Amino acid sequence: MRSFVELYIATVREFRRDISALFWTFAFPVFFIFIFGIIFSGDDEISFDIGLVNEDGDASAQLVEGFKQIEVFDITTGDLDDELKALEDGDRSAVIVIPEGTGARLGEYFTQLTGTSEQDDQQIPLKVYYDPADQTTSQVVLNLMDKVLAGMNENITGMMPALVMESQTVSADNLRSIDYLLPGVLAMSLMQLGLFATAAPLVSLREKEVLRRMGATPLSRTTLLASQVAFRLTTAFIQAAVIIVVGAVAFDVQIKTGNALSIIGVILLGATMFITFGYLLSGLAKTEEAVQGIISLPNFIFMFLSGIFFPVEIMPGWIRPLVDVIPLTYVGDALRQTMIDAGSYFSMTRSIVIITAWLVVCGVLAVRFFHWEPQG
Repeated sequence: MRSFVELYIATVREFRRDISALFWTFAFPVFFIFIFGIIFSGDDEISFDIGLVNEDGDASAQLVEGFKQIEVFDITTGDLDDELKALEDGDRSAVIVIPEGTGARLGEYFTQLTGTSEQDDQQIPLKVYYDPADQTTSQVVLNLMDKVLAGMNENITGMMPALVMESQTVSADNLRSIDYLLPGVLAMSLMQLGLFATAAPLVSLREKEVLRRMGATPLSRTTLLASQVAFRLTTAFIQAAVIIVVGAVAFDVQIKTGNALSIIGVILLGATMFITFGYLLSGLAKTEEAVQGIISLPNFIFMFLSGIFFPVEIMPGWIRPLVDVIPLTYVGDALRQTMIDAGSYFSMTRSIVIITAWLVVCGVLAVRFFHWEPQG
C-alpha cells in the first residue's frame, strides 16, 4: 500500500509539470462552459425580423395590423425591392407579400360563407420569401406562418378546427441550451482526460525511458499502473466537480442532486473507459509526435459526431451508424439523463452496455499493445 501511495504522489507531480495535460484537463472545459454559457444561458424571448410588403393598400390594412399583433414577429413595412434586399443581407428572417386585390377577395370569400351563393374554391395566396441557406430560422418562421394563417382563417370563418394539438413536456423544468450543453462539456472533458492527459504523457514517459526504469524496479508493474489509473480517476472527479460548480454558480444550471449516485457511476464508468482508451492509443504510437496525430483524430470525430454539441437528429442518415458506435455519444447521453433529467436518445441500459463494451475491448487491446520500452 505504501508503494501505491508513493507512486500515486509521483504521478501527481509528473502531471503538474505537464502544462498541455493541465490545459486540456481543466482550462479547456471551463473555457468551453463560459463561451457556451455566455451565448446560450439567456432567457430572452425569441423574435424574428419580418418584412411586410402591402401591395393592396388600405383594403388589407386590417390584415397588416393582424401581422403586427404577433408577438414573435418584429414587422417592418416597405416596398418589395427594399425588403428583398434586406432579406439577402440577412436583416430579415422572411418577407411577406400581400398581393393587390387580397382585401377584395377576402370580402368576397366572407360574403360567400355568410350567403347562399356557390363558394369559389380558389385560395388567396400570400407570398413568403425566405433564404433557404438559413434552414433553421426559415423552417421556424414558415411553421409559425402556417399557425398564424390558420388562426386568421378561424377568425374570418368563425369555424374552430376539429383537431388541435396539446403539447406536454416530459421534464418538470424549463431547460435552456446551457443546461443541455453542460453534461456534454463534462463528457468531452472525460474524453480529453483519456486522450491528452493519459495517452500523450505515457508516450512521453516511454520515450524518456522512465517507464522502462520503473518497470525494472522491484515494484509490481500492476501497482504502478494501478496508481496511474487511480490518479486519473481522481482527476476525473475533480474535473466533474469544477465543471458542475462553474455551471451551477455562473449560469444557474440545476443539477439533479437526487441522482448523485447515478451521476458518480456514469462519471466513473466513462472516465475508466476513456483512460483505458488512452492506454490503447499510447501503445499504438511510437513517438510523441505520432501520438499527437493519433489522439487528434478521435478527439475531432468524437466531439463533432457524438451529439454533445449538435442534435443527433440533424445529422444525415448515412452517418448515423458511426454516431451510434462512438462512445462519447453514450457518455454524453447518460450524463444528460442523470444530471438534468433531460430526454435521451438512448435508454440508460443501452448506454451502459455500449460504454462497458468499449471498456472491455479497449482493456484487452491496451494489454496487447502496451510497451514499457521505447519503440524505434
